[in-house]
Amino acid sequence: MSVLSADDRSEVNQVLTELDDAVTVHVFTEDECEYCEQTLDLYDDVAGESEHVSVEIHDMDDPLAEDLGARKYDGAPVTVITRGDVTGVRYFGIPSGQEFSSFLQDLIVVSRGAGETPLPEEVREQVREIDQPVELKVFVTPTCPHCPRAVRVAHDMAVENDLIEADAIESQEFRELSQEYGVRGVPQINVNETGQFTGGLPPQRFLEEVRSALEQ
Repeated sequence: MSVLSADDRSEVNQVLTELDDAVTVHVFTEDECEYCEQTLDLYDDVAGESEHVSVEIHDMDDPLAEDLGARKYDGAPVTVITRGDVTGVRYFGIPSGQEFSSFLQDLIVVSRGAGETPLPEEVREQVREIDQPVELKVFVTPTCPHCPRAVRVAHDMAVENDLIEADAIESQEFRELSQEYGVRGVPQINVNETGQFTGGLPPQRFLEEVRSALEQ
């Protein structure tokens, strides 16, 4: 069933003309998942607006779920946008509301690959210099106006450096995880298990917070 209106689909079509290469949207679902069906309907609408977007649906028991990090937390749906070696761009929960724009921009960024993200060139260079695994958890809500910026910067970093994994986590759907990490305001960004900061920071400040956490 279509989720987007005709006007929305027209806008999506226009945005996706910026895709440079084909991307695959892997969606992992499970039984008794509140938002899985709505997520699949949303992606059907998106894929219908570009021949460069393919959607592959998997059960959470699929071995690929482990390979792509979909089992890291308890719950579904989980979305991983991939192209070639880019596998660290993930959504835990439906990317609705404010996060839908982030999802569309991620399709473009993943299609273009490293060196073509919207990050300033000096930030790109510093991101590429990171030589240790980094796991970014970006807790968001659909109505948060500052969350998309945090998600996009985190995902851009994951595209630029394959040692970085960036998870956009819908905090209301993943309540137990949000409680575990003490989420009281969004966007909250957790870096590995050593650092935490909040806000839709500009790329340079975002990177500084990440590097500070890695030094702890």
